[in-house]
Amino acid sequence: MVSMEWDGLTDRERFGEWYRQERDRFSDTARDADWNGLFEELGRHPGWVNLPRPGNRSGFAPLHQAAWHGADFAVVSRLIAHGAWRTQRTRDGRRAVDVAREQGHTHLLELLEPVVARQLPSPPDALEHHFHSLLRERTGRCFEEIEHLLPPLSPLTEGPAVEIVFRVVGMMGGFTYCLEKEVLHVHGHSRMDADYGDHYRVTPEGWSRIERTRVPPPPPPAPQDPAS
Repeated sequence: MVSMEWDGLTDRERFGEWYRQERDRFSDTARDADWNGLFEELGRHPGWVNLPRPGNRSGFAPLHQAAWHGADFAVVSRLIAHGAWRTQRTRDGRRAVDVAREQGHTHLLELLEPVVARQLPSPPDALEHHFHSLLRERTGRCFEEIEHLLPPLSPLTEGPAVEIVFRVVGMMGGFTYCLEKEVLHVHGHSRMDADYGDHYRVTPEGWSRIERTRVPPPPPPAPQDPAS
């Protein structure tokens, strides 16, 4: 499973210079419709497929750019195969299918229409509310001091096993979350943790901390005697 990233940070100066330049180059390939360059970058950074330009001014991810340009069907199919989220919205609320429709790129409309592969526990609005409440409570003052756009849960519906990482500035870590059976499992982690971090169970009724032990890796195989 490839962990996808949600970037909610709105202050691009919070990123280190090297990382900011790498992300800008990635965003430039999509802006300029350099699809070969984009897929080369995704070969190095597969979890970046849904990331906008650092600072998140417009919220345009690569799939939105492909929709705006009216990219070939094969290009958009390949982006979706890489894990691009059809439910992802720009800062003004548009999905890639909405962008394609506005630009008159009718050859992409059916392909870009979101497909639900897995349902969120119902009601999903209540689930997302409690998820965001958990994030706010467990991050202390991080969200007050530094603006972060909180992640929607809709991308979790786009595949049978979607895992998303949300990094939080000031926490020296973040949260990894996914659906497990009928609940949302959230793992809060930080480089400052002496252990494996904290795990939470989120449902439409609320959230709670759970105990979760780390499974150690299997021991290496015993050495074999050389053949006589």
